[in-house]
Amino acid sequence: MVDQHRMPDTLVAPIVHMAASLLGVVLVQKAFLILVLPHWLPTLEAMFAAQGRLGAVSSLLSVMGIAAYWGLGSLFALPAFLHCTCWKIQVKRNLDTQMFFSCLPLILFNFVLGGVFGTLVLCAGLPDSSFEWRSLPDVATLARDAMVWLGANEVIFFYSHRWLHSNKRMYQAVHKIHHTWTAPISYSAIYCHPIEQILGNSVPLLVGPLLCGSHIFTTAVWLFTYMAHSCGTHSGFWFCDDHGMHDEHHAKFNVNFGVHGVMDHMYGTLKLPAQSEE
Repeated sequence: MVDQHRMPDTLVAPIVHMAASLLGVVLVQKAFLILVLPHWLPTLEAMFAAQGRLGAVSSLLSVMGIAAYWGLGSLFALPAFLHCTCWKIQVKRNLDTQMFFSCLPLILFNFVLGGVFGTLVLCAGLPDSSFEWRSLPDVATLARDAMVWLGANEVIFFYSHRWLHSNKRMYQAVHKIHHTWTAPISYSAIYCHPIEQILGNSVPLLVGPLLCGSHIFTTAVWLFTYMAHSCGTHSGFWFCDDHGMHDEHHAKFNVNFGVHGVMDHMYGTLKLPAQSEE
């Protein structure tokens, strides 16, 4: 019998994975633009008028970050706190609640750090047209932007992450903190050294919007979507579309450095939990 979690040893599966992610990102963008923005628009325009660009972007990213990380992330973490084993990837590993609470101060610090860094970079790097609320991107622009966002994130995250592993000094001083979690939980997505929070987590996400000159609202939705995805891949359960890739990275350390598997396939580091057991 073929394992349902196993992907064929070709580049087709990672490409399909990325294509599905592209479709998902565009659909989430359209849903926010159609269902959410009309209700938020008067408030957003008032915020930009009263707080200025810096304050308003900070508020927007904070709302999106709280909803994704502390909202959806908490839902992803709930099974771990309840010690559920159904759909758990590493069935024999349970959540260490004492370890979780000891990690909270750094998690909170990195949450704030990422928001401040993202606000400063986007306000400084995006063109004025990105802040025009009456001129929103069409579907073609959303698709183009999403392709650049996903592509830039896959490449930059892969190389930066792989470097943090291959450089022994950087691994010991920086990245080893994140790998304290060999069986991760959703909140551990940003449990890392502050340097890694900037270079490894924030920069790969922000390069795409800066290259495209994306609208600030669609950029905020992109950050929301990716943060929710990251919480899912760190949840320790089969909640996400990565077939357990990142959970396997935490278990084995030397595989699955990227997000979608495209770069890992090219470098021969793509490995799924079912394949590692063979």
